[in-house]
Amino acid sequence: PEAVRIQRPLTLVRFIAVVLYDIVVANLVVARRILGRPEALRPAFVSVPLDLKSDLAISLLANTICLTPGTLSARLAQDRTQLLVHGLHVPDSAQLVADIKRRYEAPLKEVFEC
Repeated sequence: PEAVRIQRPLTLVRFIAVVLYDIVVANLVVARRILGRPEALRPAFVSVPLDLKSDLAISLLANTICLTPGTLSARLAQDRTQLLVHGLHVPDSAQLVADIKRRYEAPLKEVFEC
């Protein structure tokens, strides 16, 4: 197994806070969308290019996406450069990719790969 080295513990604490916040907010948003007009949903699969190289960091990213209601990591490319993500409501796929990279991937890279 890969040795775990946490480079920036405060970034990890901030990442955990962001994930917990996103889980709460996403639960409310998904409930509102499902109870509202489900026919208005725009589900989509989006390919997220990965900058992460560490197996641990990639696994944490994929699991974080699955923990957040409304999104699901579906497949990791064999070369580990792309993660296929399904979103329940994706009006702008580029925005979903940007949010995942900014909110989840960047802090994980800082914590585990710097």
